[in-house]
Amino acid sequence: MLFIDRVTQLDENSIRVESDVKTDASFFKGHFPGMPIMPGVLIIETVAQAGALLVSLTRGLSDDKFIAFSNVDAVKFRRPVNPGETIVVDVMIDKVRLPFYKFSGTAKVDGTVAATMKFAAAEMQYGSAS
Repeated sequence: MLFIDRVTQLDENSIRVESDVKTDASFFKGHFPGMPIMPGVLIIETVAQAGALLVSLTRGLSDDKFIAFSNVDAVKFRRPVNPGETIVVDVMIDKVRLPFYKFSGTAKVDGTVAATMKFAAAEMQYGSAS
């Protein structure tokens, strides 16, 4: 389940991506029927995917490795994300101590902050997860 639609900015330590929130996404059917909003956990996943993509595009990963989301901290939700909106996600690498990465991320809709978070991820090798 990939939530990133476009990369609009990229440098060695930061990335900006966009995610179009589909009006017919299946998660809207049961998440506050009559007033659908994107589940917070999926906003977190969108930001985490941007972090993994940042590492992959700027640091390079061998074919036998992937980035696994390992921690989320200090999440704050500021505004709901509604069907049909576009989320603009900014992620920065705050610290690298291989195989671990620490990030900060912000998700905005129409220039208004929807969520902020700190999170971590680790380089993992396929077949090594138990």
